[in-house]
Amino acid sequence: MSNATESSEKLPLLGVCIPTYKRPDQLRLCLLSVVRSAAPHQVPIFVADDSLDDTNAAVIAEVSAQYPGLHWHRNTKNLGVDGNILNSVDLCAARHAWIMGEDDRLLPHAIAKVLDVLRSRERPFVYVNYASVDESLTVVLSERSLQMEADREESAEQFAAEHAWSMAFIGACVVQKSLWAAVDRQKYVGTWYAHVGTILEFLAVRHSVYLVAEPLVLNRCGSASAFTWRESTFDVLSGWGRMIDMLGDMYPPDVRVRAANAFRQAHRMGSIPFFVYLRSSNTLTKETYRKFVRGGPYPIWGRAAAWLMVQFDHRLFRFAADMTFKFRRLKNRRLSPE
Repeated sequence: MSNATESSEKLPLLGVCIPTYKRPDQLRLCLLSVVRSAAPHQVPIFVADDSLDDTNAAVIAEVSAQYPGLHWHRNTKNLGVDGNILNSVDLCAARHAWIMGEDDRLLPHAIAKVLDVLRSRERPFVYVNYASVDESLTVVLSERSLQMEADREESAEQFAAEHAWSMAFIGACVVQKSLWAAVDRQKYVGTWYAHVGTILEFLAVRHSVYLVAEPLVLNRCGSASAFTWRESTFDVLSGWGRMIDMLGDMYPPDVRVRAANAFRQAHRMGSIPFFVYLRSSNTLTKETYRKFVRGGPYPIWGRAAAWLMVQFDHRLFRFAADMTFKFRRLKNRRLSPE
């Protein structure tokens, strides 16, 4: 047995890695949810802090006092969203890394479930299903990202074509570090999906994907204002296609086309509700219409609807979105407030 293999086997089976910026309130609640799940199993937590100041210092000190398995790394330069996600995984001293967003919440039994999966057989990549919730974490907007009733395995090609869009949410991703480290990850930086490109690349070498059906993470969403990349929304949306194109011959052309189409369909890109959503938060403006929509890859009727929307005050659409959300609050399952 090589020294490298022996060293690897001494590492914990699983670690949780959290790239963070300047949202200490969200980071605190995320960390507390992870600690609650990780503590019985002594799973380490690694925070990659891109803030370059003491924004998160008090939160780290508070949680570290409760859980000595928390490790804080302060970046010496700002790496950006893609770069810090990659950095957080690289920092994770474990055989498998579960990536978690700073405003996600882990359910109490989540770590136990994933450890059971990895103990049965160490796997290249585990996809973890998740529920989408509103910004206040009181209303379930979607019970599960992928509609599965039981865990299953899929080939890399099937997963890439049909379901890879769902791992744009980093909390769905548990990666085997040795395979992750073998990929030239930096080439995907700037697509907004560097972690997805990295995972799809190492899966392309005839690996399979294990999918956990039960939602184990709460994905905080609901409006564009919930995201740190709101001002880059159109660049983020177009980045998926750029990332898929970079995979080149690793996947057959039909798989890459289906992967790009599945992402567009999942986000209803170009539809009237899609543009209403963006106009309601003033993400769709006359400027972004001219830059991204007018000549963009959207159906002509969608572009026409977007042009019409930007002629009116975005607050009209905010009112419509608020009314829609209030209806969903009445209809959808409620969670207990944090």
